[in-house]
Formats: sequence, C-alpha cells, structure tokens
Amino acid sequence: MIRDKKIENYMKTIYQLKRNGPVRGAYIARELGVTKPTVSATIRELVDEGFIVVLEDKTIELTEKGQKTAERIMERYQIIYSFLVELGVDKYVAEEDASSIEHYLSDDSIQAFTALKSYLTFIRKAPFRAEE
Repeated sequence: MIRDKKIENYMKTIYQLKRNGPVRGAYIARELGVTKPTVSATIRELVDEGFIVVLEDKTIELTEKGQKTAERIMERYQIIYSFLVELGVDKYVAEEDASSIEHYLSDDSIQAFTALKSYLTFIRKAPFRAEE
C-alpha cells in the first residue's frame, strides 16, 4: 500500500471521478478543495510513480498499476465505511472517519474489520433463540 495520505486521496478521487467521464486537473482541485498548481505538482508525482498518464487533451487516465492501486484504496475505504455504518454510525460521519482511518491501518487490521463486519452481519441475521 502507498501509505501517503495525499497520494491515496488523489488516487481515490481520480478513481471516483473517472466513473463520471474524463478526469481533468480542475475536477480534482474542485473535489479536494486545493489549488490547480497543487494538483499539477501532485499529478507529476503520480506520473513519475507510474500511477497515471496525462493524455494530449490533458485528461488523466489511470495506468494498470494505478487502477489496481486505486481499487485497493477504495476497497479499504469501503470495508471501514461499511463496518462503521453496520455499528450504527451516521453515514456522513462514517464517510469522514473512513477517509481518515483508511490511511493508517495495516492489511491485517483491514482483514480484522472484514471479519468483524461479517460476524456482526451474521449475528444480526441469526434467528433469536430463547432459552428454554
């Protein structure tokens, strides 16, 4: 995993924006609340790391490496988000918390979240059995 909060946020943002069409630096700036020069500098880092390419029309595409990395980042986020919602945390709070937490957990902890969520789901769906 990358372990750089800024880079992970950019990767996640590009991945999410890509679902709505071509991605441009201005869209990333708007989404992340940063300036266009800040986006340009980070875009150069992402290109240098092999996560993205910038096409002639200035649109941004994920490379195969970038796509796989972004999918893993999104998966980590989704696991934490869904676990928090399952525990009863408000969806908006869960979004913010998952975005913060995802950067600091190890893969082992993410697996534990997945196991706990599965366990909670199982317990909640299990039929109640009163003692006789």
